[in-house]
Amino acid sequence: MNAPANIHALLEENAPIRLREIPYNYTSFSDREIVIRLLGESSWQLLDELRGARQTGRSARMLYEVLGDIWVVRRNPYLQDDLLDNPKRRAKLIEALHHRLAEVDKRRLTVDAG
Repeated sequence: MNAPANIHALLEENAPIRLREIPYNYTSFSDREIVIRLLGESSWQLLDELRGARQTGRSARMLYEVLGDIWVVRRNPYLQDDLLDNPKRRAKLIEALHHRLAEVDKRRLTVDAG
């Protein structure tokens, strides 16, 4: 016979929220875990602080797209080989990453000036 259990007592009330804003994240890692693996703990803390200052979320979405692209390439050796074998494709990916980061920076400068 199974003993009755209070299901709410089994759940951790203070468990960290597992955010999933990074695209192409088909792993069990949360955004926090991915950012820490790519950029370190201090970068995650900064991004977490900036989350409260979001106005539209466009810059955050573009930044998470960049991190998603980096994450998927880093985790997929076949994609790495493809990018190494196709300089044009690799250049387009790098161009897209630079474009997104430039747009994030442009929005940051607009907010700082205003």
